[in-house]
Amino acid sequence: MKNLNSTLMRYIFFNIFKPFFLITFVLTGLVWLSRTLKYVDLIINKGLSLTSYFWFVSLIAPKILSLLLPLISFAAIVYTYFKLRSDSEIIAMETAGMSKLKLMIPALVFGLIMAALVIIIETKISPKNYKKFKSFQSDLRNSFAISSVQEGSFHSPIANITVYVDSISSNGTTKNILINNKRNKNIESTILAKEGIMSNIHTNPYITVFNGSRYLNYKNSNETSVLKFDKYEFKIKQVNNATNIRFRHVEERSLKELFIPDEKLNNKVKNEFYSEGHRRLSSPLLLIFMCTTAACTILFGKMRKKLSSKK
Repeated sequence: MKNLNSTLMRYIFFNIFKPFFLITFVLTGLVWLSRTLKYVDLIINKGLSLTSYFWFVSLIAPKILSLLLPLISFAAIVYTYFKLRSDSEIIAMETAGMSKLKLMIPALVFGLIMAALVIIIETKISPKNYKKFKSFQSDLRNSFAISSVQEGSFHSPIANITVYVDSISSNGTTKNILINNKRNKNIESTILAKEGIMSNIHTNPYITVFNGSRYLNYKNSNETSVLKFDKYEFKIKQVNNATNIRFRHVEERSLKELFIPDEKLNNKVKNEFYSEGHRRLSSPLLLIFMCTTAACTILFGKMRKKLSSKK
């Protein structure tokens, strides 16, 4: 009898995985696609490659999966037990001596496994991935990138700097480039060159130009000097990193950072950290509750044959 019970429970347990994988693929895919569509402009405006784009948007997939797992698990268990009941397999198992509580064990074990998966995602995978996601997004928005400059038009990727290029080749080489620099209040600099190479995302962005001239206009004396060059490197100094440090969101923090926050933070931010930490630790409990509720709904619920499909 014990072997029969264990065999039947394994049968129910493995049957749950069939709809689970299907619902996970469809639902997570739809939500992930809807979230990633708003980042398509990175390909259009920033020139991000498809490989980099899919790597970038894949970083939020674990976060989406952990949020959807309770709903997915509930739907998978309801579907499995409902199908078993519709096919009279539940009645056959009860006739074989299995109680309804024993029939709930596969759903509970499944819930425990999914809860362990959620706790791993919430505490290890998701914070690291989301940190990479936000850092890469910040770099794309704040760094001077060649992909942000379009050929045949003027662009100001950084305040008081205007760049114009006639054409850009696939390897990043530019033709007929103009760079106007007004960051210095006393001197306005203009660079004209036949060719140039612009760095992509970099800590200290720079532009290397060849065969050109540099015009310096001294505003106080209204004088202009011209410097011809074969090669000139134009570096773009970023704002002091000490004042440009990005504050990381709660989703990017580890549990240690959430429960032992920096003393310099105000109470509102600390409370947000504590709330996120408790949410991560309690999310597996929600999943277990959803799984057991799904099994109880079918096993202990009374359904009329005519209305069972609708329910």
